[in-house]
Amino acid sequence: MFDRGPNVGIEVITKYGFVLSNNVKVEEPLILLNGSPFLWKAPNTPGKLPLQDWDLDALKIFEVVTPKPELILFGTGKSFAPMPPYIRTHFHKLGIQVDQMNSKHAAATYNVLAEEGRRVAAALLPLNPKEKNPAIKQ
Repeated sequence: MFDRGPNVGIEVITKYGFVLSNNVKVEEPLILLNGSPFLWKAPNTPGKLPLQDWDLDALKIFEVVTPKPELILFGTGKSFAPMPPYIRTHFHKLGIQVDQMNSKHAAATYNVLAEEGRRVAAALLPLNPKEKNPAIKQ
């Protein structure tokens, strides 16, 4: 068996993103899953709370990964945002528990549960997402 090394967690939460435990700075939405970080193209609907009216395709990674997490912690940025029932129901059908909280609490909870060896994942939005510069094509 190959040893991937230690799980990557959140070391610091910055104004616009995260510093991971491997010293990588990320200023984008982030998923931590099975000990590894992934950049996440989270839906962003101006004027709407996070998680509202999201297409489940943005969360497809949790359906296809093996092993599936027991729990996904959704960090909704600086403030708490409620999770729509259709997202909760979708994950319940997959056998995955979900919880949502602000990103600081979600990151701290993820770190503790991952350290305990739990199959936990986190989907984290930055506290203050940077505005995209319309002059730069992305």
